[in-house]
Amino acid sequence: MRIATFNVNGVNGRLPVLTRWLTETKPDVACLQELKAPDEKFPELAIRKAGYRAVWHGRRAGTGSQYLRVRGCRRKPVVVCRAT
Repeated sequence: MRIATFNVNGVNGRLPVLTRWLTETKPDVACLQELKAPDEKFPELAIRKAGYRAVWHGRRAGTGSQYLRVRGCRRKPVVVCRAT
């Protein structure tokens, strides 16, 4: 299993960079920091098109934002603990 992390520093502004990174590295699990986007602005459709399912907790400020996704998982990941 390949687990990778990426400080995305603004998920919507860097979406092309993120999807290219996912395509090149093909992690099974990717943890992203600093989404800098509220939940309703998260690009879930683009992430699904890249072949990933997502669990996320976005905020406008980058501090503490995180995102987890699992490649090739048919079921939606379960949130065990979500930071506030």
